[in-house]
Amino acid sequence: FAPVGTQATVKTLTNQNLYDLDASLILSNTYHLYLRPGDEIIRGFGGLHEFMNWRGPILTDSGGF
Repeated sequence: FAPVGTQATVKTLTNQNLYDLDASLILSNTYHLYLRPGDEIIRGFGGLHEFMNWRGPILTDSGGF
């Protein structure tokens, strides 16, 4: 199970819900994150894991298919 959190959040589910559902990773979109909130804000949090408050793996893609 790999939910999509395009903009660093999975709609309608908390991180605890995702852990309880045994989500193996979260898929996020690098391009959308670059546009909003922006790389400087994410960097200010210490990276994407801290920004998302997620301990598991994160898979990102640019959406440029």
